[in-house]
Amino acid sequence: MTTHAGCRSGWLALLFVALSCGPASAFPWFSRYSPVDHERPLRPRTDYIILHTTEAAGDSAFNKLWRNGEAHYLVDRSGRVRQIIRQDKVAYHAGLSLWNGRQNIDKYSVGIEVVGYHNGSLTEAQASALRSLLVELKRVYRVSDNRVLTHSMVAYGAPNKWFRTAHRGRKRCGMLFALRSVRARLGLYSQPRYDPDVAAGRLTIGDPYLAQVLYGAYAGTGGASSYPRAAWAGAPGGRSAYRGQR
Repeated sequence: MTTHAGCRSGWLALLFVALSCGPASAFPWFSRYSPVDHERPLRPRTDYIILHTTEAAGDSAFNKLWRNGEAHYLVDRSGRVRQIIRQDKVAYHAGLSLWNGRQNIDKYSVGIEVVGYHNGSLTEAQASALRSLLVELKRVYRVSDNRVLTHSMVAYGAPNKWFRTAHRGRKRCGMLFALRSVRARLGLYSQPRYDPDVAAGRLTIGDPYLAQVLYGAYAGTGGASSYPRAAWAGAPGGRSAYRGQR
């Protein structure tokens, strides 16, 4: 965990210019800052990288993200990386969020949107570009692999007419990035083994299927199977598209 240093932002920008312009270019790079970029405050620190899936096609997704400043980067299907908000500023990408007792993850994270769907797959170009982007962001902000999280890990829902308690499972966004096979393609070799907020009783489980996808590989090793019985809110799960794909 590191306190944000402004010089890192400039260093990273220069590095990406070198990468995109030189003969060893890792990915096409394009910056078009959101019209709200100038309004955004600097992050006090950067402890996490949050991976999202757009759940929409590339152009429509980019237009919405760009207009509202809802991500720092977008990686499209061709592997092109677009920067939307300067990476030292706050992008409003995580919404109602909580991780390990910390609220409002936007203030402490870089958000990357990947064009595609939570139950889809990455193109080779996307995987290569996203891996290169993660390498540099992890190095600059000293973020370990197990703090590269999915949006579905940190998003939560407030009590409502379906759930009496605050609960995990509001979104499945970025769910595929919990799969060990996908993480290995991105150079990520460790990940959270359980949800710390469910384990601590701050949240219950609103989507058992999502919990199984995110942490099921660690059942019996202190993972999701060790949650207290009261954590399971009993919401219906989804289709088993990810079974056997870890």
